[in-house]
Formats: sequence, C-alpha cells, structure tokens
Amino acid sequence: MIFTSKTMMRRAFASLWLGSTLLLLDPVAHSQSEFDRAHALLDEIARLQKQERSKATIEKLTELVNSAPEHVEELLNKGVVDLLNAPGAHPPEEVHRKIAAALQIVPPDQYRPEVFVFASALERQPTYLIAYNFGYCAICSRNWVGVVGRVNGAYQILASDDNPFPNHSLTMTWLDSAANGQTRFLVYGTTWGDAHSRLCAAAYAFDGKQLKKSWSLSDLPQGTIKVTPTEIIVSFLTALVPPWSEKTEIYSILPGEIKLRQSLERPNP
Repeated sequence: MIFTSKTMMRRAFASLWLGSTLLLLDPVAHSQSEFDRAHALLDEIARLQKQERSKATIEKLTELVNSAPEHVEELLNKGVVDLLNAPGAHPPEEVHRKIAAALQIVPPDQYRPEVFVFASALERQPTYLIAYNFGYCAICSRNWVGVVGRVNGAYQILASDDNPFPNHSLTMTWLDSAANGQTRFLVYGTTWGDAHSRLCAAAYAFDGKQLKKSWSLSDLPQGTIKVTPTEIIVSFLTALVPPWSEKTEIYSILPGEIKLRQSLERPNP
C-alpha cells in the first residue's frame, strides 16, 4: 500500500478526531484528563524550583506561582464533578485516590497530600464533603472545602469555602449532625514554616444550600487540637514572646452549637 502525504494527513486528522471524540464521550477519561492537567501544573512548578535560578526561570516560576494554584483548584473540582457524573458508583475512596494522585508530586515517603472525602451514608446517590490542600512553595499552600451533590440529576458543587486557611496544613473531621439535621464538620491546620505554629480551626454547617461557619478560632500560637465525639480541646500559648501562659479551652459539641465549657490557664516557666 502506498501512503501519500495527503493520505497520512487524513489518517492523522482522523486519529486526532477519534481520540478527542472518545475523550468527550467517556466521562471517566475526561475527568482523568483534568486530574492529569492539575498534576502537570504542580509538577512544572516543582521542576522549575529545582533549576538554576536564571532570570527566565524566575520569571516563569513567578508567573506559575501566581496563576497556577487557582487553575489547579478549578481542574481538580472539574475532575471531581465529571467523575461523579460518570456512570457507575463512585465511593469516596475513589474520589480521594484521584485527588491525592493529582497532588502527589514528591515521593510518598516524603509527603502525602492532605485530602479528605466523606459521603453521606444513607443516600443511594450521596452528597460528598471534600477538603484538600496543596503546596506550591516551601511555605505556600492553597486549600479548598466544599460540598458536591446532585441537582436535577447531575452532580455539581453545591457550596464551598475557597482557601479558608492560606499557607496552613489541613485536617478535616466529621462532627455529629446538628439538632436541625444540618451536616457539620471541622477543619483545622497550622501555619507552614512558622516557628510559632499558629492554629486555625473552623466548624462548618451545611443546610442543603449554603456552607456556613458556626464556630472558629484563629492564629493561636503553638496551637494543638483534639477532637472527640463530644468535645473539642484546644491548647495554645497566650502570647508570642514571654511572659506567656499555656491555655486550654474545652468546647462541648452540642446538638445546637459548639460551646465553651471550661477554660484553664497556667503560667509557662
């Protein structure tokens, strides 16, 4: 068989068209492409950070650090929505795995992405609570907290809080539902690269439409937090420099609110 340049061009175009069409027709493949694009952006930042700091490299890195984090967030959220709208069941473990793989830039023994996915257990087509955090420089990170659920038969982002704790670590934990049935969860973290390790925390309530903070603390030096089914225990220093005291606050997780139950303070020698 003889291939002319026109024949080869037609075949190349047909292959490209077929590949693009299959990608559009396969929601799972399309969602994976969004996760892959997010990963590629973060990987490019990491690659540039390792290069010799020429003027061109610094300019490109500065441009990416300023623009890529929001784009990564958009791609991850689009990938999640596309995945959940694909045929079949998609348990929270699968959603977690997809986001974590996109954010895994360094070897797992050095760092594991902070990703949390919970799903309402009583629904056949559940609502998902999602939080994730990704770093893009030594002390820079961006996070996202949101709820993804179905509207008119299709999944979409119902409510979100965009980057509530900039440049912090991130942990998310489920809280018992409020008395009015609203879903509640707690998100907290401490500052990266900060000798004072300042703690921020917020409890959220979701009423089916809006995501609202029902309780919060911020910038607590040397802050630590412990969560049980019935209480939140927060310990921190009262000042950044001596003299200071070590303070512990115990909050009760009640059906209608999170309420301070006890406050203890002792001098720190």
